[in-house]
Amino acid sequence: MAVIFVHVRKTSTQQSEPLAIMKAGSLHWARMQLDQKACLSGSIIAQLNRFFAPEQATQSPTFKVLSGNHTGAFCLGADLTLLAQLAQHGDIAGLQNYAADYLMLVNRILTGRKDSVTSISVVQGRALGAGMVMALASDIVIAEPQAEFMNPDILFNDYPSSVLAKKLSNKASCDIVMDVVCSGKKFSAEALYELGLVDILCKKGCADKAVYDLVARVRASSHGHIALQKYRADHHGLSNKTRKILIDRWVSNITNGDNRFIQYIRRLGRLQSE
Repeated sequence: MAVIFVHVRKTSTQQSEPLAIMKAGSLHWARMQLDQKACLSGSIIAQLNRFFAPEQATQSPTFKVLSGNHTGAFCLGADLTLLAQLAQHGDIAGLQNYAADYLMLVNRILTGRKDSVTSISVVQGRALGAGMVMALASDIVIAEPQAEFMNPDILFNDYPSSVLAKKLSNKASCDIVMDVVCSGKKFSAEALYELGLVDILCKKGCADKAVYDLVARVRASSHGHIALQKYRADHHGLSNKTRKILIDRWVSNITNGDNRFIQYIRRLGRLQSE
């Protein structure tokens, strides 16, 4: 089978820790540089929100790719150290802002179709908690065999399933979706591929090539892009009412915990740096 390579004439790269952004025509790639602490800090959420923000509509499709470092974690979830600090100081506004910014990010990934954007997540390591939700919210999930997915369900209760249920129902049954996002089990990339929640399972070190091959195939056929956009057509974003309910519930889960719970979250936050 012939291999199709993508050739671009001009590439621009923006290096901005903890996010490196490469733009090559209609292919935009954000690589999270989470070497010291592989979690969603306020800074990385803000930068990702700008990356996935709606742009001026174009006739050609745009592909927005999100990946972690080539080795190590994709994302180990929310910044638990920060959340423990905010909870300990009773900073309700800070917790609400963090939750609102994260929900905005997930919503932008889910609703890119209206701007002719196809989102692609590349998972080459661990995707835990909020990191797993972010990865599975993408239209296409590409994973290498060493990737692992798990939602520990420490803080969010039914939060991930509320965000992902409708989107993932197009790929797998409700029972499978609930098991993946609510059971706290660890799933390998191969397991989620067999369940239909990982779209492309490639060999170790081949995920980047899988992205370029996919984009090349879609570019070569207008029907390919139409199929992708039709696949996205049933993916609706979160209403303002739903976002408020989720934020209030999320903040309540944290602030209702006692000091032992906060210390537990703080210890887990330290593990994110190891």
